[in-house]
Amino acid sequence: MSSPAHRAASPPYVVVGAGFTGLLAARRLAQAGHAVVVLDAADRVGGQVHTGIVGGRPIDLGSEATHLMYPQVGALIDELGLRESMVLARPGTSWLWTPRGLRPLPEGVGPAGPTRLRPVLRSRVMSLPGLVRAGLEPVVAGRGRLPAAGEDDMAVGDFVASRFGRQVADRLVDPLLGSLHSGDVRRLSLRACAPSLVPAATSGASLLRASRARSRAGARPGPAVSFVAWPQGLVALTDALLAGLGGLAPGAVEVRLQHRVTALTPSPDGYRLTATGPEGPVHLSAAGVLLAVPAARAAELLRPVVPAAAAGFAQTPAASVATVVLGLPPAPVRRVPAMRANGLLVPSTEGSLLKASTFLSNKWAHLEDTGVFWLRMSAGRYFDERLAALDDDALVDHLRRDLRRFTGLDVHPDVVAVRRWPSAMPQLLVGHSARVAAARAALAAALPGVGVAGASYDGVGLASCITSATLIAAEVAAGGGRLGAPDPERTR
Repeated sequence: MSSPAHRAASPPYVVVGAGFTGLLAARRLAQAGHAVVVLDAADRVGGQVHTGIVGGRPIDLGSEATHLMYPQVGALIDELGLRESMVLARPGTSWLWTPRGLRPLPEGVGPAGPTRLRPVLRSRVMSLPGLVRAGLEPVVAGRGRLPAAGEDDMAVGDFVASRFGRQVADRLVDPLLGSLHSGDVRRLSLRACAPSLVPAATSGASLLRASRARSRAGARPGPAVSFVAWPQGLVALTDALLAGLGGLAPGAVEVRLQHRVTALTPSPDGYRLTATGPEGPVHLSAAGVLLAVPAARAAELLRPVVPAAAAGFAQTPAASVATVVLGLPPAPVRRVPAMRANGLLVPSTEGSLLKASTFLSNKWAHLEDTGVFWLRMSAGRYFDERLAALDDDALVDHLRRDLRRFTGLDVHPDVVAVRRWPSAMPQLLVGHSARVAAARAALAAALPGVGVAGASYDGVGLASCITSATLIAAEVAAGGGRLGAPDPERTR
């Protein structure tokens, strides 16, 4: 741990972006003994972790929950002292909309496809020919392997379709992984969006055989319920991160909101940043810089100094999405059989604006309310332009019509909240991992001690962001200020 005198004499590390990734990166840098300044153009911290007060209740309007299947998530929850206050999602099914109508999501099916066929058979999600084709996965598994190394990649949907058939890709993977990424599974990268499938893709091993082998060995599936949230909302995580920053080392971390960074340039003692704040331009010296911002924003800042890196990051587009929360009178909702589940997933092939809905009062005990039934709907996909053309009232009406079509629910809401997220969901398209690796290499060669972290680079979801923030903070700290000002010729 560096002494206070050392921190005062040395330029701080600067984190651009006060979302979840940026706050965690600042925490990791402070834990390593560095002074840190966090800059963000917004007027609040958290980024897409955003809990709003809706009808007097805290309800998440951005990220809704996190998952305990990832060890880094549980470790951070323990580090922040939030385990005792967390709430587990209630057990219950979610509906899939299929050509056969509503069907329960089969057990053992995740964003990357099925691990068991019997639950899929019982769910009647697929036709008999589709089931027969899925059952051939062990026979066709060795065909068309993905090279273990290099830049070769393929779309998640294409891989799943080659293994299990088109119905599995369209009826299971699309509404799960496609909705999660607000994207097209025929364009989303296997390596970036479903890394757990890469070993099977490169080796030709059968996914179904592996699952059967685990069952014969006595391996049991994990707990049925592993999604977690907090009564005050997912903002509990960012609040705990923010509150903990000052406690790590007094004066080590400073967060400045409403400060938009406009320039990043090398300087003799590291880097110099220019930002526009509430009172005008601000100039800061930095030993190292971590950009916890979307790829397009990082490309904008880096283009004048490292065009090669900027060009790579600029190839990650983003989808605009929206969250709509409704507070409904509970009695008529309870009379609709379809509303007894935890939620609904809709494949993109259906053409609806609604891509998913969470029946919050069923899924979360802390949102069960005798006077209001809380329901959340989400819209927006990378290839769908309709969202931008609708105002809030038209958006709500459209989503309510979609929900009525799928569930039969036709109840006028007492409370409505709309939150739009422009260009918020990065699209990790085929070849994403190789493009990011090349851009990072160009950045490291030109500007040692400058790094990028977050969903645009290392995967969506809090678990991926935890890993990204931790690893890149360590890399930035290792490179910060070591080599002085980089050679300007190396930045071209």
